Amino acid sequence: MNKTTTTELEHTWQQVMRLADSFNKCGKSDLPSRIPLSQLRVVGVIYERHPHGVMLKEIASELNLTPGAISQTVDILVREKLVERTTSPADRRAILLRPTAMGLELKEQHIAEINNMMSKITQNIPAEDFAVFSKVLDTLQAEITELQRTKQMMDQ
Repeated sequence: MNKTTTTELEHTWQQVMRLADSFNKCGKSDLPSRIPLSQLRVVGVIYERHPHGVMLKEIASELNLTPGAISQTVDILVREKLVERTTSPADRRAILLRPTAMGLELKEQHIAEINNMMSKITQNIPAEDFAVFSKVLDTLQAEITELQRTKQMMDQ
């Protein structure tokens, strides 16, 4: 059983939040300032499903939001020319959301900037330490995913 104290847990999550804030502030990309986090989450789901596209209701389900909230966000992303609506080849009544060429280019630029920044801020961390850190992050994500899955099952 984990013997981590409440104080240690609190310190750790506060550090994670500060790290995320600091990481956002030191980047060159204007993407985070142009697109709020809620919209970035929607963009992330759409880009993960590229090139097949994703239906609005699938995004809403994955992010645990209403289709109405997602629809407003998609309208903004379409206006920004980051996402496009297309007709599903399987069902002409269904609308799929896909990234635009401009959106994909912006994503690639953003990823390159993040990778460059990560290289700089981790250059003095031994590879073994970074591997442990990465594994811990993977474990935390897996535990969160399992908690979400369990909660969804209980809510049904």
